[in-house]
Amino acid sequence: MKVPGKIQLTVWLFGFAGAALFIAIVIHQDLSKVGAAFATAGWAIVGIVAYHFLVPVFLDAIAWWVLFPRPDRLPLRKLLWMRWIGESVSTLVPSAAVGGDVVRARLAAINGAPLPLAAGSVLVDLTLGVFTQAGFTLLGVVLLVGVTGQKNFVRPTLIGTLIGFIGVAGFYFVQRLGMFRFLATIIARLANLPEWQSLIHGGETLDQTVRALYARRKAVIACCVWTTLSLVLGSGEIWIALHALGLHATVANALILHKVWC
Repeated sequence: MKVPGKIQLTVWLFGFAGAALFIAIVIHQDLSKVGAAFATAGWAIVGIVAYHFLVPVFLDAIAWWVLFPRPDRLPLRKLLWMRWIGESVSTLVPSAAVGGDVVRARLAAINGAPLPLAAGSVLVDLTLGVFTQAGFTLLGVVLLVGVTGQKNFVRPTLIGTLIGFIGVAGFYFVQRLGMFRFLATIIARLANLPEWQSLIHGGETLDQTVRALYARRKAVIACCVWTTLSLVLGSGEIWIALHALGLHATVANALILHKVWC
């Protein structure tokens, strides 16, 4: 299905905005120093970009792909492109990181996925991704203690991780209870217009889709496994960058820095 002109225009605008922002940051940070860093890294920069696309982005695309039921599953190559676009949008506007997820859900719907499935799959993917991040955080803490021998940061980190985990667990249970029909009902009542009543049906359909996605246990587990692989193997680009700059780095160092970066 052809992408509408508005979507194309948005992609081009974000692309030009990203290029302008990159140039402004480079100038602000002193062009000569940035140039020296790039010269030191050399062709490794191309390797880092290629690695990021071929490993983390690809694995994240598979994690999203397995959530789709087979009859409605889009080709992996299309989801890879959508995941790439979504991540680019989120990286460009970090203050609204979920914007990229809205874009990829919209692109999935445009390319043939039912709208409730497109939105629901992204929502489930995000929720499972946060759960997986909690496990990755624990791995980072264990490695950091092993490398530095310091333990004073362990307690606050674990408390923060636990609070985040509880928050996401609450969000998960709210999804299972049917949050979208509830929200749609409130909005329809506030609007008090007949045409808004269809929003309730749409919210109920989305709730049913989300429940059906979570009920596919094998797909949920597979999504978590692929996301975990993406997080762990994604540290490879940190390892490449450190070695390109002439800094000795172990796999543990790369994993720790990757966790801080994520």
